[in-house]
Amino acid sequence: MLRVVSFLKLLSIILFLIILVLVYAYLPIMVAMEPGTGGLQLHKETFFYYVVAGFVIVNLVMLAFQKLFEGKIENEDVKAWVRSGAFVINICLTLLVGFIGVLNNSGHLNPSGFAYLNYMGPVLIFSWILGLFYLIYKKA
Repeated sequence: MLRVVSFLKLLSIILFLIILVLVYAYLPIMVAMEPGTGGLQLHKETFFYYVVAGFVIVNLVMLAFQKLFEGKIENEDVKAWVRSGAFVINICLTLLVGFIGVLNNSGHLNPSGFAYLNYMGPVLIFSWILGLFYLIYKKA
């Protein structure tokens, strides 16, 4: 199970990088973080580097979380749950970057048709947390 979760984490990293490169290719020069409000705008290269840096930081924090708790856990299912946290967070970040790409490419895509991307991330995190309760209940 641990190998499967590690493989899924690797796939989520690859998917994130593919989506980020695609979004970067179709972004306008100035990326609006809140389109229509005249709010924060970043150059597309700055956006790219901030997103990559944020992704690396989040994965390092998740790796530290994993290493901190994995030594204390003997149940392999719970270890897999802890490792799967990075996978879930990576997918959430991928969905977020994809939605920002859709918002900034509204000339070709209708952003309202992709609003579900905003809700899938929290649903995945909530499902992941419910998985822990299931593992605890199953163990008892």
